[in-house]
Amino acid sequence: MKKYLMIISIFTPALIMFTACLGLKTEIDIKRNGSGTINMEYRVSNDILALGTLSGNENSPPIPIGKEDFERTFDRIPGIKMTSYSEKTDGDNRLFLIKSEFDNLEALAGFLDSQNGQISVERKGGKTILSIAFEIDDEGIDPDFIPILPIIFEDYYMDFKITLPNNCEVSYLDANGSALSALPYGETIAAEKSVEFYSSMGELFTEGKSSTMVISW
Repeated sequence: MKKYLMIISIFTPALIMFTACLGLKTEIDIKRNGSGTINMEYRVSNDILALGTLSGNENSPPIPIGKEDFERTFDRIPGIKMTSYSEKTDGDNRLFLIKSEFDNLEALAGFLDSQNGQISVERKGGKTILSIAFEIDDEGIDPDFIPILPIIFEDYYMDFKITLPNNCEVSYLDANGSALSALPYGETIAAEKSVEFYSSMGELFTEGKSSTMVISW
């Protein structure tokens, strides 16, 4: 959403060893006063967890892997709280189901934006504008791995739906701020009061472009 929207930001060289699934599915419902709810399904490969996260290995991927981790994430951001938590084994993965409530859009943006500046909210001309920047950060990744990243991350995904209180408009911008007819990756479905987006991380790597989705209502 980064940790919600840019799952790739947790990348470490050790993660290259695994091709099992890791993904995030999120449903956000925004009310007229700016408050709302988040339902999040967070799926992590057991292979990734086995790197040592559970044993406190400092070199393991910095991803939330338990209730206390998620609580700390929410506690850092004013105006948002976790209301429900559960986890279970689902095949070769660990599935975390988290529900939360936020008081305002600033709290929502703060939770979704783990990489500063990728998600922003502003009010302009009587409308609320939510900007979501999709940008692959490959800093720190061994250059020898970059050509095979689309294959490595083929089963990793980004999946979200935002439901809004009013009719919305969706537009897209490239890295230079010029208008795009659509994002160069994934699938976006824009309805009167909702926006859905799905993309595999492999496709994001293949395109390798920075672009922004702008939702206004």
